[in-house]
Amino acid sequence: MGLDQKFHQRETDEYPLDLKEEYAKLSDWIQDLTRLYKHRLFIKLIDVQSPLGIYKSLRHWIRKYPTFIVEGQETYTGWDKGRLESLLVKFGLT
Repeated sequence: MGLDQKFHQRETDEYPLDLKEEYAKLSDWIQDLTRLYKHRLFIKLIDVQSPLGIYKSLRHWIRKYPTFIVEGQETYTGWDKGRLESLLVKFGLT
């Protein structure tokens, strides 16, 4: 297990700084949302380069990231927590 962690860390270190910062920011957001909304919110991360990610991008016309798909109906792209939370309220997820 220690070898896997070292390999993952070495691999992560190769990413550009801005990408690592966005990853950390998104990770923090997900942790906050999970803590705040516990059992009312189901979060699924999808790799945009996976077949499912490509499908979702085409289906919902997603061109920028991060994008959040709420209840399969509405999307929000960006880093404004307030706008995302208002969308969660709209669908009764808070």
